[in-house]
Amino acid sequence: MVDRVCRTCGVEKGLLADFYRCRKDPTLLSSYSYECKECAVKRVNERSKKKYKLGTCEICGHGNKKLIDDICSKCNRSLAGFYYDIDILRKSMLHLEKLTKGNYDCQKNNIS
Repeated sequence: MVDRVCRTCGVEKGLLADFYRCRKDPTLLSSYSYECKECAVKRVNERSKKKYKLGTCEICGHGNKKLIDDICSKCNRSLAGFYYDIDILRKSMLHLEKLTKGNYDCQKNNIS
């Protein structure tokens, strides 16, 4: 069995068991990563910890959620639906106000 030294931790480990295959041909040594599986998992976990934080969403107020820029994923998707354009969002708010103040039956049409 072939061994390889991890570029991250410097420990010699088994190529097939401890390194991810990143190319199709398993017979080539260059088909395997130069970072061991353990170090790769640590790197990915550290990156995701920096991206997200736990807290309360500034828009919907739901707590204990993963936040990106202080908003939860549902609110982030909603803003993406408005193309992060404040003018489109204002027009949508005006439309909602018109619906709720007029003769429009919100309960009948499943709008809350």
